[in-house]
Amino acid sequence: MPTRRTIIAVTGAVLTAPAWAALHQPAPNLAAAAGDGGPVSPPLLDMIDTVVAHAQQLDDNQGGAARGFVSDQFAAVARLLRRASYNPAAGRRLAAALAQLAQTAGFMAFDAGDDGVAQRWYLTALRAAHAAADPGLTVSVMALMSNQAADRGHALDALQLAAAAQESAKATPPAVRALVAARSSLAHAVAGDLTSYTRTRHDTLELLDTTPDTPLPGWASYIDRTELDAITGRGLVVLAERVPARRKQLLHQAGQLLHARAHTSPTDAPQRSALRHGAWLSLAHTATGDLDRAVTTARLALTRLPAVHSVRSIALLQRLHDELAPAAPRSPAVRDLVNQLRSLPTPAPPTTPGPRP
Repeated sequence: MPTRRTIIAVTGAVLTAPAWAALHQPAPNLAAAAGDGGPVSPPLLDMIDTVVAHAQQLDDNQGGAARGFVSDQFAAVARLLRRASYNPAAGRRLAAALAQLAQTAGFMAFDAGDDGVAQRWYLTALRAAHAAADPGLTVSVMALMSNQAADRGHALDALQLAAAAQESAKATPPAVRALVAARSSLAHAVAGDLTSYTRTRHDTLELLDTTPDTPLPGWASYIDRTELDAITGRGLVVLAERVPARRKQLLHQAGQLLHARAHTSPTDAPQRSALRHGAWLSLAHTATGDLDRAVTTARLALTRLPAVHSVRSIALLQRLHDELAPAAPRSPAVRDLVNQLRSLPTPAPPTTPGPRP
């Protein structure tokens, strides 16, 4: 994989084949290494797990401002895997930590609009999760890859990756399968497939109501009804653009699903999700002509910007500016908001490299 700063995003089999390979190939055996890095002790593993959890929390609340820090932690864990001595169980635990750091870095890069680097992080996370023999983490990465493809408008890639994730998720806890179903709905939305979208929404709700038979992994602690509603809600906004005959009904449903996450308390997590889905909710209100709610929702979203670094959310707010601008001459409230949106900073080009081989 190249290490230059500008990395071109890819499509097709080069992106989707690794997901199917992770599904059909057995996890590799992590041979105990004997290098110059010393042994990997249980206290060190506990510390690594703590760093991983804090990185995820930082991402949830503040966005991608700490991309460099997460990349450094990834390099440190990768160095242990290459050079330290450990038993197979410790090796799998290191690989799982590496996968989570790569997944976090991948989402940070995606949120920063750095699609090529995000893909590289995700593919690295996919390999590490597979090496860790962690099916839940593996399908989480696949689902994020599908969402990125959907966001880029590549419906076929999104559908392929969603199918691989759903197939791989069969042995995971119900909440993880619900997450995969919710994220898969975005692939069907960008494809304009209302029937399949409705089916995955039904699956999401059914799985959320299923009593778990295994503990939920720590990285999946953010999975709840509010977050999954928000994910499927933004899919409805996309779907409304592709199914004009159902546009009004779909936008109304989107507003209902997005509301709770968009109105997350400013002291609660996850603030980045609240910002992003608040922007989507304001776009939905604008599309239905409910300008008062569009303005109120957008202003709430804007209050989160000082604490959250999210290029994609700013892009959504800039899109909102363009859609509200025609109504500005008729409404002082809209005009004030449009002026405020016009002054949003233009994000600097991404410069953080992806993982090195």
